[in-house]
Amino acid sequence: MDRENSRSLLAQLITSIFLVSLMQSTSLAEDSEDSYPAIVSLDIHNGEVISEFSIIYGNIQNEVAPISATWELIDASGTRFFVDLLDDLTFSEINEGWNEWTFEIEIQPTSIGPCSCISRVSVQEDNGNTISLITSVFIYPGTASDYQFPPTVHIVIDSESYWSSQNQILEFISMDMDGVEPELSYIISQSTNVKCSNEYFEIPTNSENFIPSTNSQSEGLFSFEIPIENLSDGWYDVNIFAKNLDNQQFSYDCKSIMVDNTPPVVIIEGPSIISEGLGFAVFDGSASYDDTWGIQGLTYIWSVVNPDAFSENATVVVAGSEERTLSVKTLEAGNYEIKLTISDKAGNLGSAMKSLEIQNIPPLVRLTIDGEYIENNGQFTLSRDGSCIIDASGSTDTQNDADNLRYVWRVNNIPTYEGETREFSWPDEMNDDFILTIEVIDDDSESSQISILVKDESTNSVIPPSIIVLILSAIFFSYSVVNMRKQTNQSDIPKWS
Repeated sequence: MDRENSRSLLAQLITSIFLVSLMQSTSLAEDSEDSYPAIVSLDIHNGEVISEFSIIYGNIQNEVAPISATWELIDASGTRFFVDLLDDLTFSEINEGWNEWTFEIEIQPTSIGPCSCISRVSVQEDNGNTISLITSVFIYPGTASDYQFPPTVHIVIDSESYWSSQNQILEFISMDMDGVEPELSYIISQSTNVKCSNEYFEIPTNSENFIPSTNSQSEGLFSFEIPIENLSDGWYDVNIFAKNLDNQQFSYDCKSIMVDNTPPVVIIEGPSIISEGLGFAVFDGSASYDDTWGIQGLTYIWSVVNPDAFSENATVVVAGSEERTLSVKTLEAGNYEIKLTISDKAGNLGSAMKSLEIQNIPPLVRLTIDGEYIENNGQFTLSRDGSCIIDASGSTDTQNDADNLRYVWRVNNIPTYEGETREFSWPDEMNDDFILTIEVIDDDSESSQISILVKDESTNSVIPPSIIVLILSAIFFSYSVVNMRKQTNQSDIPKWS
C-alpha cells in the first residue's frame, strides 16, 4: 500500500436494504439470516373483479407456524374489511421440516360495497419478520352498476425507507379497473402532529404529475424517484394520487418519511501530543450530533493512519453504533492522523480529523563505577594495573522501552563494549588519560549518554582542561550529528483496545 492509499479511508455504509419478492402478486418480505422467509399465495390475480359471493383460497408455507396472519381490504378511506386468519389456519406437512397452512376468505360484495381496494395478506414470522402479499382488487356488487371506480394506489415502503436524503424512491401499486392507464401525481408537505392526516376530496392543484418506471415482473407495480434535496430536515407526508382520466375519479395513498439532508456534525476531543508508553490516548466523539435527529441511529467509523508507514497494516479501522470513543495505544512514537466519520440513518456522512504526535522520551542514563554515581563530565581515577565495575543498569526509560535498551560503551568515542555492566580495565592501547562514554539507546533509536574523564592514578600528568573541554565538545557534536541521521523505523501503528 503506498502512502496516498494509506492516507485515504473510504467509509461507505449501506444503511438500508429493501427486498421486493414477486409471486402471483407483489409480496414484500424481510429475509432472515437463519431460515427462508415464508411464502404467501392467494388464488386471485392482480386486478381481479369480484361481483358475487366468492371464497378466496390461500396458503402460507414455512418451517414454523406464523405468530399472526391477517387479511384486509384497504382503500383511500382506510380498512374496508378485516379478517384474522390465525385461528382458522389448516396445517399440513409438505416435506420434512417444511410445512403449509391453508386458509379461506369469504367475500360478500353486497356487504363490502363497491371498492377499488388493495388486498393485503400480512404474515408475521416467529423471528419478527413480516411478509405482505399485496394485490389490486375491485369489488363490484350488482347494485353498483352506476358506480365510477377510481384506480387503486398503494405505496409500498419498509421501515428503513422512512429515512430519506437527497431523493426518495417510492414503490407503489396502481391499477385501473378498465385497463386505462391512470394519471399519477404527488405532493410533499410537512407533517403535522398526526402524520398523513389530510383527507383529499380533490387532487391539489400544486401536485406534480410524473411518469413512473414499471416493473416488468409484476403488473401494476411502479417506482419513482422524488427529489427532496431542497427540503429542510424533518417529517414529511408523501401523497400519491392516481386518477382515471375517463371518469375523473381518483384515489390516493400517503406515507410519512424522515427527511435528513444534513450530515452529522463531527467533533473529536482528545490529546494532540502525548508521551510514548504503555498507556492510551483516548479520543471521544460523543459531542458529535445530528442537528435535527440527535444521536440515535448514528454509526461511528474511526481510523488511525500513520502517514509515514509503508506497511499494509498502516491503517486501522473500527466502526459501530456504540463506538463513540477510541483508545489508541502509545507504544510506537510517531505522527498519526485520527479520523472520525459518522453516518446517519439516511446515509449522510460527516468527518473530522485530528493529529496525534506520540513523542518518544529518550532514556535517562545512570552510571556507577564501583557503586559510586558518576555525573556527566565527571572524572574517575583508575590504576593501569587495576580494574573496576562500570554499571549503567540503573538507567531508566518509559515502560514500553525499558526492557529493550542497548548499552554501548566507547573509549575516546570508539565503540568498545556493549552491555549493562562489566568489569573494566585500562585499555592496552591507551597511553594517556581518555574519555569513557556510555550511550543508552531505546528501540526508537533515541539515546542519551554520559562521558567522563578516566585518569591514570600512577602519574600526575593530566590533560589540560582546555583539551578536555575540546574532546568532550567533539564527542557531543558527533553524538548530535549521528542522532540526527538515525532513521526511526515505524513498523506498526498503535494497536487499540
